[in-house]
Amino acid sequence: MERTGYGNNLVAEGSRLCEAAGKLLIKDMVSKGINMEKFSESFGSNMRFTEDVDTANAGALFITGLAQVIRAAVEPNMVGLELLQLNTDLKAGGGSNAIKLPKEKRVTAAVVGEGGSISYTTEGYESITVAPYKIVAASQITWEMVHYGMISMITAEAARVGKALARKVDSDIITAISAVCTSANSNRIATGGASTRVSYNDLIDARAKIEGFEVGGFKATHLILHADDYAALMKDTDFKEALVRAPVVAGNQPGSASVGVFPQVEFFGPQKIIVSNQISSGTSLFVDSTELGTFVQASDVEIVDGRINGSVDSEIIALQNIGIGIQNSRAAASVVMASS
Repeated sequence: MERTGYGNNLVAEGSRLCEAAGKLLIKDMVSKGINMEKFSESFGSNMRFTEDVDTANAGALFITGLAQVIRAAVEPNMVGLELLQLNTDLKAGGGSNAIKLPKEKRVTAAVVGEGGSISYTTEGYESITVAPYKIVAASQITWEMVHYGMISMITAEAARVGKALARKVDSDIITAISAVCTSANSNRIATGGASTRVSYNDLIDARAKIEGFEVGGFKATHLILHADDYAALMKDTDFKEALVRAPVVAGNQPGSASVGVFPQVEFFGPQKIIVSNQISSGTSLFVDSTELGTFVQASDVEIVDGRINGSVDSEIIALQNIGIGIQNSRAAASVVMASS
């Protein structure tokens, strides 16, 4: 499908459907008493809403309104960003399309006597190169949606684009982490059966793969589970026994504390539990988010739009340039539903 009207032509082509949709959205927000300047600033954008909503300058209205809806739907739906460190060096540009990230190697300390010489056992770091790639999510705004002022439909489509981008980021991050959890790396545990899901004991052993690693310094911070594996864990006898032994108190105001009978389990010991269907059913992951790797954000979420060739409808497209580097594979461990 041919796409037209990209680049810096948003203002010049103010009659396009997506720009008109942005104007409708802004008018709806203003009518509800929303301060558009604060709305724009709340998302850290360098754009400012200064136009009168009654002017024909719909391009600026689109950028400030519809684009912000898309951006607002991205980061709150990304769970994978919790699992890696963030690097934004490539956002500054400068012509570079790749970045080298340090990959830690073990350095051995030794006692040196008076006047003794220092022995260098190995270099401290090696590096991995991460080349960012572009991810895209697109949806369609129909002529009817704009003509009849279907604000809720336009907003929903914009949000769906943002959520699609978030799911792709999550999927890529979790896939990259799962790929380094192998028998060869000594950080993978099998449940013992092709239909046997994760158990409390499996998770205890997997966590030890990270925290017992002799190079040391790793401490699991997160546990990622598929909804099916989370359900199986909640039914596990050992897990339920652990809940019985642990007091569960709700409420932090004086006189409001109460003991819960069936708590919502959000932690496995000190590790935060993330339930996500972006991870494969039957795979559970522990990670040390401070040591495992880096999410390279080479660009902010960008929004482009254009008339769909041969149609009166338009498309809205969200894109982002990202990269993922796993620097310390032993800072992750998995439990896999498998016989071995």
